[in-house]
Amino acid sequence: MSLAMRLKDNLGSANTDSWLGSSPAIWGNCPIDSIRNGSLGGIIFEDDFVSCPSLSAGAHDSLAGYLAYGDTGVTIAAQAGVAGGVAEVAGNDADNDESVLSGGSPAFIISDTASQAKKLWYEARIKKASIADNACALFNGLAWDHGDGVSVAKTLCLTDNDGALGAFSYLGFHVDQADGDAMDFVYMAEGQAQTVKIAGVHVPVADTWVKLGFIYDPTADAAKRIKIFVNNVEQTTYVTATDIATATFPDAEPMAPVWCVKVGAAAESKAQMDWWRCVQLR
Repeated sequence: MSLAMRLKDNLGSANTDSWLGSSPAIWGNCPIDSIRNGSLGGIIFEDDFVSCPSLSAGAHDSLAGYLAYGDTGVTIAAQAGVAGGVAEVAGNDADNDESVLSGGSPAFIISDTASQAKKLWYEARIKKASIADNACALFNGLAWDHGDGVSVAKTLCLTDNDGALGAFSYLGFHVDQADGDAMDFVYMAEGQAQTVKIAGVHVPVADTWVKLGFIYDPTADAAKRIKIFVNNVEQTTYVTATDIATATFPDAEPMAPVWCVKVGAAAESKAQMDWWRCVQLR
């Protein structure tokens, strides 16, 4: 399987109940075709899981271009009976069972430093079976532990018993164990304190798809350097140039697309991802 697979595109659709429809608000101005044909420099990571990697229970390895981890009994595989390809986490039926899927090497950098200030687009379509407290914590976005990537010690993941994010660099969407129907947009530079930039950016609904994304534009107004989107809707709180300049932001930290899921009780709580994509100019 190649990670440069064609995403199931329908840029004119904002339908959150269909596999069709990456968000036009995010991708409408992304020159992805020019990057594909080589007329513009850039990096494309995308996967719609038509050929889904299969992580066996308790595995920790390089997997079809991914770095992946699953606690004993946890699997990542194609969801059965679903056309078009969906990656599903299952078998997470012991307290603190976790899976991590990381998009290979950390290829993406967000920084206002002139030599690294390149526009970036990100989006994923995910859902989880339960929104109950202590059922299913998760993270989806860009992240990296520069000590180990994805490790058996699970340093690039959610911490036991609370589903908090660990001590690594990250930028993205997070649900913790204490509040299963609340999602925040957060960031942190490794070794610093977490910033919750938008508390309650989304209210998850059980077994219901949501599209989560952001755009970093170094040429945008300083008050709107990173725009955050939920189901094609631009949020009214932004990551600013001032935010990026602070020590708590993962400025100039190479990161990769990462999806983490952790249960908080001894009961299976499945989660799915339909597709994800990250593109950056070079």
